[in-house]
Amino acid sequence: MSKTLISIGSIIDYPTVHKEKITGKVELILSNTILIRDKYDDTHLVLKKAVEKDGFDIDEKTYVYATRYSRNN
Repeated sequence: MSKTLISIGSIIDYPTVHKEKITGKVELILSNTILIRDKYDDTHLVLKKAVEKDGFDIDEKTYVYATRYSRNN
């Protein structure tokens, strides 16, 4: 059985590091956490190890292009 893959752009409903249950879109995948943005445009952190423990797989190969946040285009 394959695991569900979480990547940038995925919508997840998971408790944050502050134990709040938040539904949001994955914005960034960091070394130990996942940054998600909710419908109010607030950002929240979710621990990767907690997500992986529940049987999800995290796509480590997705990344944000440097030019997305750079002023040098």
